[in-house]
Amino acid sequence: MKIAVFHHLPFGGALRTVEMQINYLKKHHQVKVFNPVLNLTGNRLKKDLENFISLSRYHKLIAQTIDQQNFDVCLLHPDWLTQAPFILKYLKTPSIYYCHELLRICYEPELGISDSLKGPKRIYETLTRKLRQQIDKTNAQAATKILTNSKYTQKQIKKHYQKESHVCYVGVDNQIFKPSKIKPSQLLFIGEKATINGWDLATKLPLKIKVIDQHNLTDKQLAQEYSKSFCTLCLSHNEPFGSVSLESQACGTPVIALNQAGYKETVLNNQTGYLIPNNYPALLSKVNLMIKNPLLRAKMGRQGRKHMKANFTWDAHFSNLNKYL
Repeated sequence: MKIAVFHHLPFGGALRTVEMQINYLKKHHQVKVFNPVLNLTGNRLKKDLENFISLSRYHKLIAQTIDQQNFDVCLLHPDWLTQAPFILKYLKTPSIYYCHELLRICYEPELGISDSLKGPKRIYETLTRKLRQQIDKTNAQAATKILTNSKYTQKQIKKHYQKESHVCYVGVDNQIFKPSKIKPSQLLFIGEKATINGWDLATKLPLKIKVIDQHNLTDKQLAQEYSKSFCTLCLSHNEPFGSVSLESQACGTPVIALNQAGYKETVLNNQTGYLIPNNYPALLSKVNLMIKNPLLRAKMGRQGRKHMKANFTWDAHFSNLNKYL
């Protein structure tokens, strides 16, 4: 097939998925990648105008180019400036939108407008968020088909976009993320020290926590950090999928995760780690259990890698992707 691929993403898990898909598709199909470059400059108002107006016009031109070149299908990922990209509503070519997450600032209380924002600034933020929400929804609804990364995100798509979607789990490279003979000696937290990531809960622990920004490490270096850890904390609120939990399990390191959203699909409670309520006593109890029971950790580690290899491989992802394409 002749396939167009569109994305405008920063570094992170979503971009990794795009790159894996492109590398695979190029081996079996004729592929052309459209990765727009648009730098927003100036004050907040100017940036918003460029986001809402200029970006839409830019995407329309890209859509016209794709349609004129007679692609069989266009595989699209988000534009970080809008989430669901404007190009979806302009394409005549059949489209598959891979939805990693919805525009979370519009749907999750934890990401709501700060109480400290008052007056005209609060009114402006409220209005622009409503506009962003409508843009995200309208663009997503224009897709011929939507694929997504979890059953949790699938439910969110149905609820907020009023559109059906299909789950196509992403994978983990089990040749890179694999157990090693390193003796575990640390408690691992990956991500920014932000409330939405559960840092406020983690920091209550009377233990030293190794904090890693995965953006600064190669996959091999990241795999080593998992292997150095007796447990990985996965405490992000409403995590759409949970790639960190899977990478940890692939390395034979159990996880302690919040019992919500995507973690409920990637972690087997009491088998590959623990799913806990969002409170400190529950977290402390399970961390202490991990520290005091190396045999339990080892057992959970083995079960975690088995779970990952059985359910979250790139081969399975590519097989599903091909089917929908």
